Amino acid sequence: MFELPSLRLEVTEHQTEMKHCPFCAQESQGAFPAEVSQPVQYGARMKGLLVYLNHGQLLPYDRTTALIEDLIGQPVSQGTLLTATQACAAQLVESETVMKQALRQAPVVHVDETGLYENGRRIWLHSASTQDMTFYFPHEKRGHAAMQAAEVLPAFQGIAVHDHWEAYQQFEQCEHAFCNAHHLRELQRAIDQDQAAWAEEMTTLFLDIKEQVDHAKAVGQTALSPDEITHFQTQYRGIVDQALQPSLMTPPATKPPTRGRQKQSKTKNLLDRFDRYQTETLRFMTDFRVPFDNNLAERDLRMIKVKQKISGTFRSPEGTRAFCRIRGFISTIKKQRTERFEKRIAFERVKFAI
Repeated sequence: MFELPSLRLEVTEHQTEMKHCPFCAQESQGAFPAEVSQPVQYGARMKGLLVYLNHGQLLPYDRTTALIEDLIGQPVSQGTLLTATQACAAQLVESETVMKQALRQAPVVHVDETGLYENGRRIWLHSASTQDMTFYFPHEKRGHAAMQAAEVLPAFQGIAVHDHWEAYQQFEQCEHAFCNAHHLRELQRAIDQDQAAWAEEMTTLFLDIKEQVDHAKAVGQTALSPDEITHFQTQYRGIVDQALQPSLMTPPATKPPTRGRQKQSKTKNLLDRFDRYQTETLRFMTDFRVPFDNNLAERDLRMIKVKQKISGTFRSPEGTRAFCRIRGFISTIKKQRTERFEKRIAFERVKFAI
């Protein structure tokens, strides 16, 4: 039978002595431990648990403090949790700097962004991640200026995996790879709404290439053969060139404007992207370090959206930044678990940052 020990607080009283020298009249006092700074305070493990429940398990402030009181009978104020969060975030500044430096030197980085609400106004959360690291950066803007301020992509020279948003394309010192999960969804829309026959062919081709790449990885290969790559590239080019013929163009879904340039359909925009960005679209085929999709970044952002659904809007820029830094640290620790340290609980690491 596996059972938890009785949960209770341990209270330790620290005392020091003061001595008066009868010869030199100097008074000397013993030193308290470095972590003891207040007449009454919580220890690092207690504060680490509070921060972990709030930022790791995404419990709101009131539910976090209520849980502690229910489990151990000790009322804890939300102000204590706020203070612990601020202290933890301050201690993790250096860790975040080291992480950004490591991301800039990584061969492949996944990037994405999503909307958040801070004190009722919309802001944007940007992420940069690998299999070992997660970095979050909130900013009032979505585009190039925010990506510059995050300080990852401007100095990055590897391969950036992302959706096809043009703001990412402005970083020309690195290579790019597009998320083909996005492409599959757009192709399905083109099939369902525009009856685009070429979209069905492209979908089949993508899935065939992915199957071939997955099989090659499974048997220990590091690349497809030149003949296989040429074969798939020829098929890709043939589908695009055939679809670009004027007689096969999909008309826009809306009525043409009476003046000005006619708006292209979404299906035509997708086709133009495939025509212009063949290398970025098929990079997962030519470089096995690149995955088929950008699901890693989307999974990292998903938990931030869960946090907002549970707790509502963030209250201040400082609170948003603290949550992103701590949550990124916890996500990174979980990604870096090895078999040897699989039983290490995340909050045990968080407490060292308090």
